[in-house]
Amino acid sequence: MLLTDKTALITGGGRGIGEASARRLVEYGAKVILADVNLEAAQGVADDINAHGGEARALEFNVAEFQAIPDKVAEAKAIFGRIDILVNVAGITGSTPIEEITLESWDRMMDIDLKSMFFVTQAVFAIMKEQGYGKLVHMSSLAALRGGRSSDASYACAKAGILNLSKCFALQGAPYHITSNAVCPGNILTPMGKTLSWSKVDPKTYIPMGRYGTAEDIANAVLFYASDLSDYVTGDFMNVNGGLYM
Repeated sequence: MLLTDKTALITGGGRGIGEASARRLVEYGAKVILADVNLEAAQGVADDINAHGGEARALEFNVAEFQAIPDKVAEAKAIFGRIDILVNVAGITGSTPIEEITLESWDRMMDIDLKSMFFVTQAVFAIMKEQGYGKLVHMSSLAALRGGRSSDASYACAKAGILNLSKCFALQGAPYHITSNAVCPGNILTPMGKTLSWSKVDPKTYIPMGRYGTAEDIANAVLFYASDLSDYVTGDFMNVNGGLYM
């Protein structure tokens, strides 16, 4: 059991990649805190995990309420007494044409997808420094590497910022045995992914592996970065896209 006695805080844990990551970490022994703006969804996932022998708790957490982040992270720590793993999944997407992006829509994307991730990680980082151990895993995107195609420019820029954010925490965290890495999903059929234009196209026409990714595909990458298997890997990122970025 790779994650026995480890506790993970997962933002956006109520569905999609966050939910799949929680279930995968529990499968390998972790206790999980499902932080989500939709408490009902997070509680439903937690109840199911607990019913099947895992250990999970739900926490209402709006990552865009910046002033509340330190208190919410402290509340999360109090549940199991520590936070060994942070999986940053909470975020939004967009497909606004570049000429139509407004100041308001740009700021909203940066607030939810980048700014909130920094301040959640900052709060957890302080806890991990005291522990002398931690695993930070940040959800970026293929769009960070090749620009927004089905997604818009603000999303691609925010996700590119996550890659640098991850490196900054990797540099600062290394002396404290804290690793920081990112995952760059390709076209993944999550509830959010199914709303985007690419999901209506036959993947065999453009993805080398001939299928769209699943949330479980991404959860497997999260498991690697969250476990001691990746102890000598930090400031890195993993592409999980079926060969789309080859």
